[in-house]
Amino acid sequence: MDTPAAGGARAGGGPPESVAALLDVLTADHANALPRHAPAGPGKASTGPGSAPAERERDELRDSEARLRHVFESSATGIAIFDPDGRVVDANPALRRMLGHAEDPGREPVELFAPADLAALRAAWTTMPAGGTRVERRFTGPTGDPLWTNVALSLAHDGAGRLRYRVAVVEDVTEQRELRDYLRRQALHDVLTGLPNRQGFLLRLERAIHRPGSLTLCYLDVDCVAIVNDGIGYEAGDELLRVVARRLTAAVADEDATVARIGGDEFVVLVEDSPGTPGIPALAAAIAAELSEPVYLSGRGVGVSAGMGFVRTSARDVAPMSLLRQAHTALRRAEDGGKGQWGVYDAGQDARDRPRLALLAGLPGAVENGELAIGYRPVEHVGGPAAGTRAAVAARFRLPLPGYGAVAHEECLRCADAVGLSGRLARWLLAEACAFAAAEATPVLVRLSADQSRDPDLAAVVVAALRSSGLPPGLLWLSLDSAALTGGPDALEDNLTTLADMGVRRLLHGFACGVAEVALVQRQALHGVELDAPPAEPLARAALAAVLPLLRDGGVLVVGDVPGADLVVRR
Repeated sequence: MDTPAAGGARAGGGPPESVAALLDVLTADHANALPRHAPAGPGKASTGPGSAPAERERDELRDSEARLRHVFESSATGIAIFDPDGRVVDANPALRRMLGHAEDPGREPVELFAPADLAALRAAWTTMPAGGTRVERRFTGPTGDPLWTNVALSLAHDGAGRLRYRVAVVEDVTEQRELRDYLRRQALHDVLTGLPNRQGFLLRLERAIHRPGSLTLCYLDVDCVAIVNDGIGYEAGDELLRVVARRLTAAVADEDATVARIGGDEFVVLVEDSPGTPGIPALAAAIAAELSEPVYLSGRGVGVSAGMGFVRTSARDVAPMSLLRQAHTALRRAEDGGKGQWGVYDAGQDARDRPRLALLAGLPGAVENGELAIGYRPVEHVGGPAAGTRAAVAARFRLPLPGYGAVAHEECLRCADAVGLSGRLARWLLAEACAFAAAEATPVLVRLSADQSRDPDLAAVVVAALRSSGLPPGLLWLSLDSAALTGGPDALEDNLTTLADMGVRRLLHGFACGVAEVALVQRQALHGVELDAPPAEPLARAALAAVLPLLRDGGVLVVGDVPGADLVVRR
């Protein structure tokens, strides 16, 4: 805030006696507080009107008045003096400058304030406590802009307790007010797009929930932002997000709607439904159509699509975060079907999914607290003279989850991949399984997740487990994810080669008898495959029956509960 320079000259146009009278009132207490001298006795100096003590009192009063007058004239804060009826009788130079009348010294003080501003001050005086008050007032500035001020109001009484003057001390806080408003806006709005951010949106959603009528909430995930960032540059990605913000706003321009950006490439659209609001399919089509026009960035026409999750409700007892979660759940289910899809929240499906999602959220804690355990199941021969005898043990995770039951090993693996625990769990699983097998002198079958199977450091993890346990490599049967290896880069097969050189027996689980899988089995001379439950369709069963003999003729061990298998993992 530009602070007015202190000036020594009095503001023109104000009656000089008003300041002097006010100063007389303000200095009355000071005069009364001066020491009173007793009458002069014999031999004492006189204290009459012409005596030295009386002269000192008058000098002190004059000094006090001069100091107060200097404060009034030179203060950088505006000061206005009013009579008991609330009429302005004087204003200091700072206030005149503040209100834009510094160059008009002839203007009467009563004309400095707009009528509405003057009426507001008079009203504040009538309701203020006896000791004075402070109020925030918006006056009209020199150029007609708002002038925000803090005003301290007080009363001046004479020695007899009668009201003589009203005083307003005015501080210009416009810049502080604008800064506060700016910071508040920054806290509630996205800097890049100018849309409300997550916090700002939740405040609006809270208000909308408590209004009558239904709401439609759409949660969007823009598909191509990461590709644009990596392929063209982050400046292009930022421009893409700005374009998406404008297009989403245009798509719902005819509705009572709020568009917000609540994440990197995530937006939400809130529509307060009216009789003319379209159904969710039509609304999804309108948004998709608005986004589909290519965005030209650095000379390239970039296509835009977004996954969308919708929820429509008229409930008044739902929490804003709960409603946002429902829309996000619908989005994630829609994205399971591919890019650019949309879906509607399904409460029943959500109830079925939540235990697994709770497992995902709580898996790190379960690992830390020792709730996740490892059990061992027998791997038995199916046919031949050794039928029913144990060939190995299979290491399996066990996690009891209240309200969900025992979580299967495969589900634990998928959850570990989803929350980034696969590496840690692989090290623990291999170390424990190898130690158990070494103590029992039996082979152990360890099934790894997709992320664990394509870990470039897998061979080093296996070496560490074998060394710490002393288990011979040939007793470790390592089952890797078939889809991870057949769908990944060629470098992933280096792990298979290294494991073979170490003497570890290698298998594929999730084997579906595909051509790429069969080729990998032969190319890497794998020891075996683990089959999932047999398909129900006769043609698929016939295909499996045709492939199994080919595998067995090639010396490949078949593990699974299917006809023609060599081994089965018992429960």
